Amino acid sequence: MRQPIVAVLGHVDHGKTQFLDYIRQSRVQQGEAGGITQHIGATEIPASYIKKFCKNMLDKLKIELKIPGLLFIDTPGHAAFTNLRKRGGSVADLAILVIDIMSGVKPQTIESIEILKQYKVPFIVAANKVDILPDYQSKEGSFLNNLKQSPQGTVKIETKLYEIVNKLQELGFDAERIDRIEDFTNQVVVVPTSGFTGEGIIDVLALLAGLSQKYLDKKLELTGKTKGNILEIKQQKGLGAVADIILYDGKLKEGDTIVVSGADNAIVTKIKCIMKPEALKEIRTEKKFLRVKEVNAAAGIRIHAPQLENAVAGSSVLVADTSGLKEAVKIIEDERQSIEFSTDDVGIVVKSDTLGTLEALVKMLQERNIKVRRAHVGDISRSDVMEADRVKCIDPFYGVIIGLNIKNQEAQLCDEKKVKAITGDIIYRVIEDYETWVEDEKESLRKNELNKLPRPSKFLIVPGYVFRNSGPAVVGVEVIGGTLKNNVEVMKEDGMIVGDIKQIEVQGESVKEAKVGAKLAVSIDGPTVGRQIKEGDKLWVSLTEKEFKGLNKYLDLLDASEKEMINEIVQIKRQEKKRWGMLDI
Repeated sequence: MRQPIVAVLGHVDHGKTQFLDYIRQSRVQQGEAGGITQHIGATEIPASYIKKFCKNMLDKLKIELKIPGLLFIDTPGHAAFTNLRKRGGSVADLAILVIDIMSGVKPQTIESIEILKQYKVPFIVAANKVDILPDYQSKEGSFLNNLKQSPQGTVKIETKLYEIVNKLQELGFDAERIDRIEDFTNQVVVVPTSGFTGEGIIDVLALLAGLSQKYLDKKLELTGKTKGNILEIKQQKGLGAVADIILYDGKLKEGDTIVVSGADNAIVTKIKCIMKPEALKEIRTEKKFLRVKEVNAAAGIRIHAPQLENAVAGSSVLVADTSGLKEAVKIIEDERQSIEFSTDDVGIVVKSDTLGTLEALVKMLQERNIKVRRAHVGDISRSDVMEADRVKCIDPFYGVIIGLNIKNQEAQLCDEKKVKAITGDIIYRVIEDYETWVEDEKESLRKNELNKLPRPSKFLIVPGYVFRNSGPAVVGVEVIGGTLKNNVEVMKEDGMIVGDIKQIEVQGESVKEAKVGAKLAVSIDGPTVGRQIKEGDKLWVSLTEKEFKGLNKYLDLLDASEKEMINEIVQIKRQEKKRWGMLDI
């Protein structure tokens, strides 16, 4: 009899990893970026540890432990990680559905339930985080030993549990609290738990052991045929591509020929080494592995073999000798046809440390209508930068590289090519950073486009400050409205064009523009002081209809004074042409 595989599923931040951390006495959750699980993991809990950890509860339930242990699969709860949850659910014999007792059933809770229905996986509900329930006093040990609470605490936990039980019933499950269960074969057990105090966790473990022995004994019998499932493809220093695998039937040995699915075809390769984490160690975070010659199901292991960098996470792992190779390849080819992963002609380059997180990242980007041109596992390479650079020529907002849990090996080349690379270790944050960058870039482009247009303005020719009468006229002015720029036509109040401003100076220094209140010297090509213009005159910037309509696209970037000047200029222009600015240009 192999050890049962137990998937831990639920909504993001409902405490799945912390629940397992209490059993392992580890701190995996604290080390995760943003406290969010972004990779699928596996931990082996041996029978000797379960006997010690749950002794009182096993005795109480009269369970004699026969299974060799439990293999836990920890899955991400974030919406983006549907494929990873399915991957965990598809190999599970049993499951723990973790529900935050305060928040209740959430979207990924329902999705997890649908996955468990699809794969017909029996499950126990851990109504988690009872330690934060107001008026309820949570403590370590069995929930059954903590039933006596204050009246307020009793009301609070009964109310919250009723909400969960009622929702489960709406979803088609007859659920009940552990101490009220009448039929384990037809009712879903709900156990109040806390990953902080440890309350109820021994109840869940003992129940999993007892239920698996009573109802799954035939399912846990090894068939002799080796079957596994790739959870993740990773890059390991010194080895290159490795695969984290759940072996759920048979045995695997060094030198075995295995067949797995690649992106384009079935991959036939030979195992070079098998690595196994120690008991109670999480495979996705563990740094030290024990090298073993062979391993029996069920187990979470890491293997190294040629061509694994092209393997697809989620693929079955089949062992085949010469006579069975054709059949194994056909099985994997049929499976491969069901794996779809497409990219857009124009889109961003996406990199991640594993295929699982890559799938999730691409899915989340596509849900936000962000196109993906190329998606690969590994650090940012020269070819990634060149690919993004080519896309940048077509669409500057897509000439970008987004990386999750990877290094930018080509930072210098990115700078040279002016390719934006956004990296981080939290999936939703790198996407938010990209979206913020796009908004900033769009704003910057709009400002650049606005800067190509003349700005609406009005200024006064200050009496006593005529430096040259003509050729060009140089006069002292005060800006009394809007923003005055170089190279603009100016007009009088009656709409008569008097000339072009060629240069503006403040205290002898040339400047490109001047705001309201600025006093400066301007050179106006065209008029003569005393004829077309006089001291004390007010002049306005003259706009064409096309320039006026161009400015209307950027009204949100103009200040109140500039908007006022636009209105004045329109009124001046419409003295001669009533529909000025209303025609399509």
